[in-house]
Amino acid sequence: MWKLHRYYLRELAINSAITFLVLFAVVLVSLVARGIQRSQGGGALDAALITLFWALDSFPHLLTVAFLIATVLTFARAAQDRELIAIRAAGVPPRAPMAAALLFGIGLAISGSVAMHYVLPEIHFRKYRVIADVVRSAFMNLNLGSDRIKILDTGYVMTFRRREGADYLDCTIYCPPNRIVASMKSPILKVERVSIPLEEGSDSIAIVLHGIHDPIGGLMNQEMPLRIPMQDLAERGRRDERDDDLRSDQLLAEVLRGVHPQPVAAIYTLFRRCNFAIMPVLMAPIGFCIAEFAQARGRVLALVLALVPLGMFYLGEVLGARLLIATDSPWCAWMPVLLLSLVGGPLLWRQLRR
Repeated sequence: MWKLHRYYLRELAINSAITFLVLFAVVLVSLVARGIQRSQGGGALDAALITLFWALDSFPHLLTVAFLIATVLTFARAAQDRELIAIRAAGVPPRAPMAAALLFGIGLAISGSVAMHYVLPEIHFRKYRVIADVVRSAFMNLNLGSDRIKILDTGYVMTFRRREGADYLDCTIYCPPNRIVASMKSPILKVERVSIPLEEGSDSIAIVLHGIHDPIGGLMNQEMPLRIPMQDLAERGRRDERDDDLRSDQLLAEVLRGVHPQPVAAIYTLFRRCNFAIMPVLMAPIGFCIAEFAQARGRVLALVLALVPLGMFYLGEVLGARLLIATDSPWCAWMPVLLLSLVGGPLLWRQLRR
């Protein structure tokens, strides 16, 4: 019997790996634009790392979808080649080949559980912090990627013709009327060079103006340093830590100690992670039965039928979130398991007793 299990385990492993890699590549390519957009203030390596982290965040979904597709393809091929009929004719129950899918699903569930409870929360936390918070906040809030820089809420707006590193050359600065000092005759200043060095660890950001010219009053000053508190930059658009950023043991510890602000939502997050972790075990018998049911109709129909349990799974995700708001019960996170049981139970009973 082990030879039969090993035969299907090898095919399941190959099909699962290929399907997962293809789906992961599609997700990775689709997130390139987001990675570039969020890497403002960093370099190409930061953009690549952010894109990779965002793609890895979809691991629970890809694991479920890839394993279901691989199971359906493997046993649909076996059904079309009459292997499953030969196994039944030899007196071997259909549970024997299905056991290979269950064994592989259990292995994926164990590895996926470790990833979802410990690894993915860390990735979810890191993907927003690839670039140092201070540097990113300064870059985004000062709009340093544009040729029009607005200095927070002071009303000062600067434009420039070209840039060399952290220096901006041939600049024009607009000063609001209520901030014009006595020595200034015009609200518009011409500045030869503006330096904005981003120094991590400093409590303020320095803006140095070199060669200031007032079009009306003439040359004002050769150099004028300005400083903006770094806290004003860092607190803008700051992302607080969320439940998705915490490992399951940390989340559970906060709930048991009574320090979590929303314990029901935290338990819902824990149950949801467990839900995703056990999905391969549930999808294994469903995928086997779908493949055997469509043996005379081809693999395409089997793949189309595989959309039914996937649709029920994601319908359960949506309903669970809605019921959590309505009932304030974390047990709503198990709604996908309930719906899959309602769909897969009768199919499993029919195919295994046929």
